[in-house]
Amino acid sequence: MNNLGLIINREYTSRVKKKSFLILTILVPILAVGFMFGAMWLTLEKDKKVNVLIADPAGWCNAQIFQNPNENLDKNIEFSFYENYIDSVDVFMNGEQFQDYDILVWLTEKVPADRRVPVFYREQPSLKTEHYIQNRVEARLMEYFALKKTNISKEQYREIKQSFDFKFLDGSDPTGSDYSSEQAGVGFAFAILTYMFIFIYSMQVMRGVIEEKTNRVIEVLISSVKPFQLMMGKIIGIGLVGLTQFVIWLILSGLGMMLIRMFIFTDMNDPGNWNTDAMNSGLVETGFESQSQSSDLVYLIFEAINWPLMLTSFVIYFIGGFLLYSAIFAAIGAMVDSETDTQQLVLPVTAPLILSYIVASMMISNPSSEIGTWFSMIPFTSPVVMMVRIAQGTTESWQYIVSVVLLFGTFLATTWLAAKIYRVGILMYGKKASWKEVLKWIRYK
Repeated sequence: MNNLGLIINREYTSRVKKKSFLILTILVPILAVGFMFGAMWLTLEKDKKVNVLIADPAGWCNAQIFQNPNENLDKNIEFSFYENYIDSVDVFMNGEQFQDYDILVWLTEKVPADRRVPVFYREQPSLKTEHYIQNRVEARLMEYFALKKTNISKEQYREIKQSFDFKFLDGSDPTGSDYSSEQAGVGFAFAILTYMFIFIYSMQVMRGVIEEKTNRVIEVLISSVKPFQLMMGKIIGIGLVGLTQFVIWLILSGLGMMLIRMFIFTDMNDPGNWNTDAMNSGLVETGFESQSQSSDLVYLIFEAINWPLMLTSFVIYFIGGFLLYSAIFAAIGAMVDSETDTQQLVLPVTAPLILSYIVASMMISNPSSEIGTWFSMIPFTSPVVMMVRIAQGTTESWQYIVSVVLLFGTFLATTWLAAKIYRVGILMYGKKASWKEVLKWIRYK
């Protein structure tokens, strides 16, 4: 095995055998799946039935509420009507006849003028339950007051109040479905993952260089290998550690999610449970007929995302971004004697990464923005921003190719400069190198 291979093997094995690596590799997917399970669990409606009492002495609702028998919330929420006045909230909270009710919708005589409906609860309901109650009662009140002030019939009013279902679809694929929000979420998650991996493992390269330089180990190594081989061996070895960790995380997270879906959320596998009211997604509905749509987020994501391209692109952009930034961080490590001296140098280098994170978050609401297109091509920001564009399907083939070529081309140019700094800087001790000295190192042949 040549010197480069020996260095790569040393950097790789020394890190994967550490207890911290093993603990993080196992712990992170467990925590990730656990948080996801917790989020899914908290968003589910409890089996406990919520009894809603509508105090309607004026008869505005006429003891009727518009309900959709196909909606999941209808199974857990039951409306009742009280046609007399309730003097105060204390009467509801403490009155013996009202103890079976969890929520009071108080339709007082001030409602028409104030346009406010006070609702009191014994226990805080979910936001979805609040929206459901509001939409159903509001629809009934709007019908009552509209019919009172107009001469149209109830049937005519209901026909007028039918909501319109707007769907924004790609003109090149008019038969498709709009999964833009799910795509943006997946793309942003990969953008964050790329950002974290590049930053964390590039910092490890810098710390490794500083540690070897401080311990004077570098003086022994440099007698056997060339500085460029040493730098590239460290970069490649640590990069392989990152890829190994990602693959293990991917496998463990996938197994965890599969087990949760199979043994805990078993109803997610039943296509009969995929239909739910559009209001479940947070939309305010005041119409009388509900539109149904698929609510199985897992099904939507796997239907909308090109996962082979997504995972392949992640590996490509992680490798390119890591090689680019780790070469710069290796040069920074060679320029200083301690990690405390790196603070002023690291900030300008990481600024493009931070900016790319901001742009990626902005692209969730504006996927076709021109700034997103440019930042997905610029090598210092493309590893993060391009992940969002790939997930959203807004990247053209030529843009993807140009972005990858520029990324790896910039890596080669940066590595050439970093190697010139590294070969001199690793043997410099006692003071922090000035920019004037660094320029001399670059020109040195």
